[in-house]
Amino acid sequence: MMNTHLILKHFPNHILFRLLHYSLIAAQLRDEVGSEVASIKPRYAQEWQPFSLWLINMLLAYAGDIIANIMLGTLPLEPLCSGHDVLFCTLTWYVIFYCPFNLGYALARTATFRILATTITAISQVLLIDKGVNMAGRVYDNAVVPMIVIGTVMGSGAELLKPVASILINKCQHNNAAYVKLTTNSKLALCISGLYALQVNRSNLLLGLTHHQLQIYLLIILMTFKYMSLAYRMDHMIWLIEARLRYALFGGFYSDLSKFFKRPPLDRRSRRSFSKFD
Repeated sequence: MMNTHLILKHFPNHILFRLLHYSLIAAQLRDEVGSEVASIKPRYAQEWQPFSLWLINMLLAYAGDIIANIMLGTLPLEPLCSGHDVLFCTLTWYVIFYCPFNLGYALARTATFRILATTITAISQVLLIDKGVNMAGRVYDNAVVPMIVIGTVMGSGAELLKPVASILINKCQHNNAAYVKLTTNSKLALCISGLYALQVNRSNLLLGLTHHQLQIYLLIILMTFKYMSLAYRMDHMIWLIEARLRYALFGGFYSDLSKFFKRPPLDRRSRRSFSKFD
């Protein structure tokens, strides 16, 4: 168990790990950019906005660390201090976007790459959440909420910027409220952060699991979930579970009971001014 822990601790620094991690981020960015501009001007963004794409790629790669450092009161741009890592990320981005004959992008879209990237993503997410929870525990004296928040930020990375952007857009448009929808990856990070926070505080809810045991079990569960996501619609299953929970706990069941017993509904204000952002 100790050897496994040491291997996992040093695994993120391996060059193959970094290569797959940065390649996956660049490939996802190119998929998103290509779907937006392909119908209008093919390769317009790639040919005429390379600096913008590079900057977005760097933010996607280091967003979790930057946001977490802000919350921890440390230097926000400390993750960018490693020149070799930034250069390696830049080279990977260049190969995915501008390699002749699209060889880099074609390789990143193969099934073999997806399987390897899925494994790397699961390991990286668990280790980053563990790191974020421990750092928050040292700064905030093992307070549960800060550990969960920072662990979720570290595990979600750039995906957490989307709901934050929704809030900012909502404020700029002077709307009263907005619904913020977390991605499946952010929800997984939230759950894993909660488990790590319980383990740090030695909660009995974990049935005496040690830190190493919890880490191994989380890796197995998360890898299984991500592998199943390659073949099945796991997002839809999570949506169904959330819909049932909302119905049972947040008013749906009460409304049906009120209709059954013919009770008048509660007086609610009009919500036409409310907006919904994903």
